[in-house]
Amino acid sequence: MKKNLLFIFAFFTSFYFAQDFKKKLGQDLCKCVNEIKAEESNKEKMQMQFGLCMIKVSVPYKNEIKKEYGMDVEKDFGDNAKTEDFGAKMAMLMMGECGDKFLEIMDKTGAMEESSAEVSKEELMHGEVTKIEKENFVIFYLKGDNNILTKFYWISNVESNIELEKKYNELVGKKVNVTYYSADIFDHRINEYRKVNILSMLKTD
Repeated sequence: MKKNLLFIFAFFTSFYFAQDFKKKLGQDLCKCVNEIKAEESNKEKMQMQFGLCMIKVSVPYKNEIKKEYGMDVEKDFGDNAKTEDFGAKMAMLMMGECGDKFLEIMDKTGAMEESSAEVSKEELMHGEVTKIEKENFVIFYLKGDNNILTKFYWISNVESNIELEKKYNELVGKKVNVTYYSADIFDHRINEYRKVNILSMLKTD
């Protein structure tokens, strides 16, 4: 019995540490990228600075990164395929911590036009929240006036007329207005990009 309890404790400790390290990694990348000079107009320099940020914040977590992603930060940055794959995973972490800044950097480096992470213009939708899921992100299911069910991902800051962080669980069954944009994000579970609707505003009727 004691062995089972120790195993369960070790499993959950390991799980929460992994989540902790990913969150901290995303936050550190956001902080580093935020220090890149906004007035820098040279696209190549911006891309280089972003890459340097990715390397800089990865080094303190090299053991965790190698275990979680199979990326050796001391050797593999010279491998274009591995670096591109790791960069996509880092982008997901950054998107979860500072989505607005991530999109700003993508725009400044020209990545919006050049990569599959292209983001569309914002759109508006009105409907009823039918379900809320919690995965890596909070997902709202909205049934529109046309009775079509659409999923919306809460990834970055969302403008709202309520305290969304505290009250989002109370929104099931309520009518809301949302603005959102579509983006291709890398899903590590299927190892490819997929298009999702990302919330930018949610207001109750």
